[in-house]
Amino acid sequence: MFKKIALASVIAASAAFATWNYYPVLEAGKGSAEAGLYYDWDHDWSQAGLKIGARYSLIQNLELSLQGWGYQLWSETDCDGCANGGDGLRDLTLGVRYGIAPMITIFGDVHLPIGGDEVTSDEIFIYAGAQFSMPINEVPGMKFGTEAGVLWGFEHDNYERGLDIHLGGELAYTVPDVGVTPFVGLQLKYRLTESTWDDHGTERGHNDDGNKQINIWLGADYFVIPNQLDLIAKLFVRSGKVDDGDATGLYVGAEFFF
Repeated sequence: MFKKIALASVIAASAAFATWNYYPVLEAGKGSAEAGLYYDWDHDWSQAGLKIGARYSLIQNLELSLQGWGYQLWSETDCDGCANGGDGLRDLTLGVRYGIAPMITIFGDVHLPIGGDEVTSDEIFIYAGAQFSMPINEVPGMKFGTEAGVLWGFEHDNYERGLDIHLGGELAYTVPDVGVTPFVGLQLKYRLTESTWDDHGTERGHNDDGNKQINIWLGADYFVIPNQLDLIAKLFVRSGKVDDGDATGLYVGAEFFF
């Protein structure tokens, strides 16, 4: 059972680091759709797949989203006798963000384990919190966004993960007259409470409270069609002990605004 939980956690890690992003919601009546390919690896393990999502602002300041869905092509370890697999439809996350002030947004995400048997995490979880973002007027074209959230997972397969807190931020700069926007981000995950599992009626702990994980990403995007079609490339490095462990990953995608 725990091998399956560990594998599913790694697969789930290829979802977004946060909500849709760290910046303000779209204007009322505006939306976007994104699709991209990801490839993650760590030593002799790797996974790859297609990830899609969409968002739309129903009214001013209220944005709904569908995140992290798609198709997992593989997740396997390169070794003799390893039981590999991990292909099939991915789990789905439904999100909502609401701008309560020009620079402050509150959000809530619900992860739904609807993916294939070898891909799904089997876990429903809620991730909720707040964001703060603003342009840096002293440097035209530069902006930053931050996020703080709490992740709470529901019990599944006699296992319940501990409560996690996530703190993150991203800095982006649009190069004048070029349209390329390099960005860099960092996120810290910290396990506040111990994960537990039911051992034939006896609750046992994993002694994982206090575990930490750091995610760092570096990338760029470029509007090939101004304000309509944005190409995105990103590299991330993950290190720590919050469920999904160490990994490096690449993502290349496109976001279409409508």
